[in-house]
Amino acid sequence: MEIPEKEPAEFTAGDTIKWKRTDLSSDYPASIWTLKYVLRGPSVQNVTATAEGDNFSITISASASAKWLQGNYLWEAYATKGSGDSLERYLVDSGTLTIKQNLEAVTGIYDGRSHCKKMLDAIEAIMEGRATKEHESIQIAGRSITLLRPEELIKWRSFYQAEYKRELAAEKIARGEATGRRILTRFSE
Repeated sequence: MEIPEKEPAEFTAGDTIKWKRTDLSSDYPASIWTLKYVLRGPSVQNVTATAEGDNFSITISASASAKWLQGNYLWEAYATKGSGDSLERYLVDSGTLTIKQNLEAVTGIYDGRSHCKKMLDAIEAIMEGRATKEHESIQIAGRSITLLRPEELIKWRSFYQAEYKRELAAEKIARGEATGRRILTRFSE
């Protein structure tokens, strides 16, 4: 397996995750600097890279990643050296990461729908008169979904339909599939 040279955009909790950073060796060689990642989201995570010559290698074990809560995280990578008053610390990169649910760890019923899909389903259930207690407990903009006027429900349904279409398109792109969208291009001199 080839180890990627960049942080993953997503992974499943419980998987072993590896990547390396070879692009930092000229400014922050691993023989002198330490590379630390801080991740903040549904849980707080800190990861320290190991040195491989002047490059950095990062490994998150399966047992460690199994403890990470699913959801979206912001991360920052810092190069550090020294300590106390002589500590040097520089932000070298940042990004986002999504941790997906480990289905093997789910012991009961699991609803894998996104927030957007749950909202769309609830709005449509209300509009069609087949809402359950779960649907009726949902709130939009601080108001119970059952108290929204028909025109508000239509507005919110349109909003969540568009969001859900974007989610589906993003999933297709991630799988390397066509989205069915047209890409328009204009050439000029």
